[in-house]
Amino acid sequence: MKLLRLKINQEEGFNSLFNGFEINFLQSENKDKATVFNPYVLAGKNGSGKSNVLEALSEIFYHLDCIYLSNKPSYFDEEDENNSNSFDSKTSRVDAYELEYLTFITEGFPQLSNKKEEIHKAHIYISKQIGERPKIKWKNKDEFGVDELLSHQIKFLLPEYVVGYASGENETLSFPFFKSRFIQYDAYYSNLITESIIDPSPESSLIYVDKSYSQFILLTNLLMQTNSELEKDVLSPFKEYVGVEAIDSFRLIIKTDIVKEYENKKFPLLKNLDFDAQSQGKNTSSYIEKLKKCATTWYEEDNYDFYENEFNNSSFLILDYKVNNDTLKAFQFHFENNPLKLFELFQLLLILEIHSVNQESKNNTYATENIFLSESINFRPIESRRVLNIKNFEIKKKGLEKNIYTKALSDGEHQFLHSLGLCLLFKDTRSLFLLDEPETHFNPSWKAKFLSSLRFCFEQEEENSNETMREMLITTHSPFLISDTDSNYVRVFNKKKKKNKKRKVICKKPNFQTLGASINDITVEIFDKDNTIGDYALGIIDNYEKRIMSGENAIKIIKEMNKEIGDSLEKTIFINKILNKFHPQK
Repeated sequence: MKLLRLKINQEEGFNSLFNGFEINFLQSENKDKATVFNPYVLAGKNGSGKSNVLEALSEIFYHLDCIYLSNKPSYFDEEDENNSNSFDSKTSRVDAYELEYLTFITEGFPQLSNKKEEIHKAHIYISKQIGERPKIKWKNKDEFGVDELLSHQIKFLLPEYVVGYASGENETLSFPFFKSRFIQYDAYYSNLITESIIDPSPESSLIYVDKSYSQFILLTNLLMQTNSELEKDVLSPFKEYVGVEAIDSFRLIIKTDIVKEYENKKFPLLKNLDFDAQSQGKNTSSYIEKLKKCATTWYEEDNYDFYENEFNNSSFLILDYKVNNDTLKAFQFHFENNPLKLFELFQLLLILEIHSVNQESKNNTYATENIFLSESINFRPIESRRVLNIKNFEIKKKGLEKNIYTKALSDGEHQFLHSLGLCLLFKDTRSLFLLDEPETHFNPSWKAKFLSSLRFCFEQEEENSNETMREMLITTHSPFLISDTDSNYVRVFNKKKKKNKKRKVICKKPNFQTLGASINDITVEIFDKDNTIGDYALGIIDNYEKRIMSGENAIKIIKEMNKEIGDSLEKTIFINKILNKFHPQK
């Protein structure tokens, strides 16, 4: 998808976005640029409102997603008058808005099958009024001969995935994503009791990748994206900047004895993922069986020692992998050379860990406005009770003779691999990426390289250049990301004080070309930081000036300052000012 504009129309606004707030993205007349990967960088001071745009979009698509899901929990039925916690298609946290975007149509419309691919750009306009169901309009559908949209067709017009990531504790952004995890769990549970075959790919489009996903993102990329036969190594930023060269070994531990009960009948939780396909006459393979076929060795154990001398009285499947080229080929074969297929299996196993949350808590989750949802519900049990654990994950790192555990990587290294890795996994999908300050823990060099690394990873082969339409919004305080972005794709946020003392969020394009602009210029223009050095150092220079003004020898003071203070624009200006005043040139 490619965003065109978003406007907030509810009287009280949404968080700091006021009634009438509007942000524009790609102009509709520039449809030819819809497949070009150019992330939007939302910049501004802390509390300027930039993250609220990401939050609004996540809430909007969560609400739309819930309306058009085909597999909904029974207690989700809004027509049940006795259920006060049911989902309401007429009410959303962003309850009045306008949203426009472009998207490719790849399925769901048989009448388009004979048309040329390059004209399959649908212009979607969504509007919602207070207390009313959102209205979805395909503005250019007459070009394709499409009549009124059916419910299942509207699902194809929504983003394939909405991928959320926050480096900090942004509870408001994660709020709708955590709700979606329950929806995916309930869809799995529904298939479990009907003994249906499960596809790990979620029907719900919202995917939030927090730190519990970090090692599985790295593992999936190193297993599925490593291919010595390809000229272009998409993992080269992993190797060049972090020094991660390859996996040496890892262990997966899957808890196999979790049983769910429904109408006095017991169902093993992993039944849908672990069955004998041949004996059932199915033309598919067990997902657990796929993991076994890729393993160096595997075994079942009734008691696994997670901690020294602390055995858990449960049953586990232990899968050990010593990784070589054959291991990589096995994973890529069994998961159809599609990294997302493997990651979605890991994702589902992680989501199944919320099986212990009771029905009342789940009901309340869907209806709650409490943004601190993750604190009130334990989404992740202790290690010995989890459905999926990864252990002994050793990697080969450049410059080190011995392998290291991934846990030994620094916060910045984890964040670089996590944020870049999730983009790699979803790069070939019609997705909306909402990244809230993904570069927080990066050193300045990595901040300068982050966008170029993203662009490198998102590059398409020439024959596929018109097949994928992706959108990415990145909030940042880093002038490096802004300097790597054309001003057409930068939005500057600040709060302007009004007469009623309320602050109004202002969003606009910068008034200068940001691409290639110096860090100092960006810091001054966008973050209102006039100085290029810290306030403490600036105070020391001010003290030197006061000493000179009180009568001390200027040349002596300058020599003293040169020993104590490093070179900077402020220091140079000060020295020139003093020399010109006390030793003017003739």
